[in-house]
Amino acid sequence: MTMGTLRTQSDKLSFSWRGVFRLLGCSSFILFFIFLIPKSFHNEYFPITDVKVFGIHHVNHEELQNLILPFISKGFFRLDLAEIKEQILQLAWVNEVTVQRVWPDKVMISLNEKNPVARWNDESLLSDSGEIFTPSHDTYPSDLPQFVGPSGEQLKLIRYYAKINNLFSPLHFKIARLELLPLQGWNITLTNGIKLNAGYKDILTRISHFVKVYPKIVGAREADVEYIDLRYPNGMAVRWKSVT
Repeated sequence: MTMGTLRTQSDKLSFSWRGVFRLLGCSSFILFFIFLIPKSFHNEYFPITDVKVFGIHHVNHEELQNLILPFISKGFFRLDLAEIKEQILQLAWVNEVTVQRVWPDKVMISLNEKNPVARWNDESLLSDSGEIFTPSHDTYPSDLPQFVGPSGEQLKLIRYYAKINNLFSPLHFKIARLELLPLQGWNITLTNGIKLNAGYKDILTRISHFVKVYPKIVGAREADVEYIDLRYPNGMAVRWKSVT
């Protein structure tokens, strides 16, 4: 009886020590999370050392760098991807952007820039989706045609530009300037300097007829043409530059 009692007390004593060890282990684990884990979110523990940007053509490198640097300096875990994306989308050239963290110290940024098809009203650019945007002038492509027209008619000018340019292809001309007047009349300036008044209706038919008769009417004298009026139902009028 005595020995059985002693063993029972020993078992209780051993069980108590195991409980203490478990309690200390849990406490240490909790303290680790409370005091050490938050520190790992600081930049000095997990700094970002590599930032890669893809798809940049017109966006100013220095402007982009100055924009993202304050975010990058916060470190890997504190990096706000949504805010970086929002800020980059404010840049005039940017159409879409994705921002990703790559463990343990990298950030990947992929840009999709707007595709400009023309200068718009001497002050902005026009994208292929009809969006008007105004980036820094030193980033404007030099080979864009000039579109002039009322606000809200951007897509119409884009469509007609493609159709009219296609008609001019046998003559190897392109449109340098396309103007849609407030009452839907069209003025065109070609890359060879010839100006056309295409009127208000049957534009494509008139231009198609002009292309067919151009070699006979103008031919090698394009430098002498001041402008050509296509508004006649059965012909056209050519105004020649005065010879001095």
